Formats: sequence, structure tokens, C-alpha cells
Amino acid sequence: MNSTGNDALISTDLERALTATASDFKYARTPPGRIYYDPEIYRRELADIFGRLWLCVGHRSRLTEAGDFFTVDVGDESVIITLDNDDRERAFLNVCRHRGTRISVEQSGKCRGFLCPYHAWRYGLDGRLLAAPGMDAVSGFSRSSYSLIEVALETFRGFLFINFDPEAETAANAFADFPSLDRYHLESLVRVAKHEYEVATNWKLVCQNYHECYHCGVAHPQLHRISDHGSLTNAGASGRLFIGGPMAIKPGFKSMTLDGTTRREPFTGLTGDELRTIHYFNLLPNFLLSIAPDYVLTHHVWPRGPEAVFIETEWFCQPEQVERGDFDIADAEAFWDTTNRQDWTLCENALKGLKSRHHRPGRYHPSEDCAHRFDQWYVRHLFSGP
Repeated sequence: MNSTGNDALISTDLERALTATASDFKYARTPPGRIYYDPEIYRRELADIFGRLWLCVGHRSRLTEAGDFFTVDVGDESVIITLDNDDRERAFLNVCRHRGTRISVEQSGKCRGFLCPYHAWRYGLDGRLLAAPGMDAVSGFSRSSYSLIEVALETFRGFLFINFDPEAETAANAFADFPSLDRYHLESLVRVAKHEYEVATNWKLVCQNYHECYHCGVAHPQLHRISDHGSLTNAGASGRLFIGGPMAIKPGFKSMTLDGTTRREPFTGLTGDELRTIHYFNLLPNFLLSIAPDYVLTHHVWPRGPEAVFIETEWFCQPEQVERGDFDIADAEAFWDTTNRQDWTLCENALKGLKSRHHRPGRYHPSEDCAHRFDQWYVRHLFSGP
């Protein structure tokens, strides 16, 4: 295994363990504990994964009018996502061009531009420096040379993605083999609820947990009785930067809610088996997209250190559903808040066990194919080159 830089990180024992994880599923072993808590490996993830791949920051519906904005933190980086006066989505580093101060301390809002709270440098919604008090007296200073640093931003299937790598391929190319899912009208969705969680675990454990339902019968009785985890198939078997696929909802149930019923109509245009199917996708590295017949659920998984993660969970519906007088998303919201908290407890406990110096990698259960694909992608990307 040829690692990409920082070769000192890779001891013989670690290399052997990583090679076993990257092996064919039939023979593979789960990852070594060190990758979940080692600060040097975490820094490498920030540089080579979160610094080079497309990261979903939210749905385009978060920006409806000029001046709407929100911020997202990626490791030590903070990014402002906004809609400019030409109705164009933009992304800028949340860093003043004077002395590096963070310009916006608000997570979201509406403004006519951005004002640095330190020395009042003022920027337009297009990132241009409009005012810098007293700087006209500085020889050779030109405001046109000090616009906010722009970050690549593209829209894919109605969601906004950013990328810090100036040489990155387009998001459309990166996810070219992702299913179209046109029948779910993802571009026109409306956000109807949001939860935030701070979890004391490693970001990879959250993604791995999402990819397997081997634990569902024990940990999620409310989910296990509704969905048929044995039906999960990996539509991303040949996918380059996504993993996941459909899972059937058991007969007698209509949706993923606490009682399996709902008053919401399914998405317009769904027929047959689609009315009893939920899709689970991970657009690598950290965007979890779950599509039920009557709503969409998303998780944005943001590492805050090797042993801390911030998770944004959002629910979406079609406008025609929301416009109904009896619309209510509380049933799906309660279902997934319960499920999420059960999962976060599992992930926190898993990290504690993985930190044991006596831990040894195990074998994958036959139903953990998607979890293995995530692990395999991670090892090959981070330690063998993209």
C-alpha cells in the first residue's frame, strides 16, 4: 500500500490492518481503532478528504432572496454561502482580507453585504471589497485586489456543494453515476424541519452506522418493525463517490414514522413498489441522503476533531404537500430524532471500545456490504491515493 505523504504515520501493523480492510468483502476485516482517534490521521482527513472532495452544505431552498446567507464550518475553515444580487449562489471563505478575522459570526441570516467586525472592511454579496476605512492612504493599495476568497460552489440534484480544491473536477462529473431520482423532484423540495446534534464520536463511525442495519433489530425496534433490512441492495456497487440503495417498507406500513402511518400524500408520480421503498445514499464523504415515499431526510456530518462531530439533520417535502391545510412533519421528525439518538449512543460507545489498546479488527457480517464499501473507499482514498 503506497501512502500519499506522511508515510511516518503508517506503521507495519497499521499498514497490514488497512490492507485487510481494503481487501475483497469476503476476506476483509474491519478497520483498526487508530484511524478513529489519531489526531495526525484526522488532520490528514481534513486535507485529503474534506479539502479535496465535494461537500454538500445544504439545499438550494436555503437561499431564496439576494442577501440570504448561512455559514458552514469544515475543520478550521469557515465558509459563507450566499445569494448575490444576480441570483447566483456564491461561497466565500469567512475570512477578512485585512487581518484574517471571521466576518460573520452568525450561522445564518439576511444582509446587504458583509462587514468585518474588527476594522469595518465592507464586502458586497459578490465578494468585492467595497470599503476599507483609511486604506486609500496606503501606497499601491487597490480594493479590487482584496475581494473575499471564493470557494467553488455547484448545485447537484438541488443541493449545494462546495470544494476547496481549485483543480477539482465538477460535481456533475464526480457524481455522474448517481441515480437520477427525477421522480422525487429533489430540486423543488422545501425544508420543513431541522435538528442539530453534537456527538462525542468520530465522523466515520456515523457514516458506517448509516450503512448497515445489522444493529437495527437490537437498537431500533421502531425502525426494525417497519423496514425490511434484509432487502437492502447497494445501487452504488459501481459508484465512484456514492454508496447505498433501496430498502423495502414492510407490508401494512406507509412511511418511516413511529406508527408506520402518515396523513401526507406520497410524492407526485410515485407508483408501485416506489410507494413502499426508502433509499439510503451516502454521497462521499459526509452527505447522507434518505428518501422516503413522502419526505426526504438529510444528514450533514461535520467532523469537529477526531472524537467530535456536528450533525445537521433536515426534513424536506414537496411544496404541494406543505400547502395542504393539515400538513405536519412531526411524525417523521419524532421517528428520526428517536432513531438518531439511538445511533449516536451506539457510535459514542463504539469509539470508547475502539480506543482500547487490546482491540483487534473483526470480520464483516454478510449484511455489512455497504459499510465495507465505505471503509474500503476511505482506506484506498486516504492511504493509497484518490
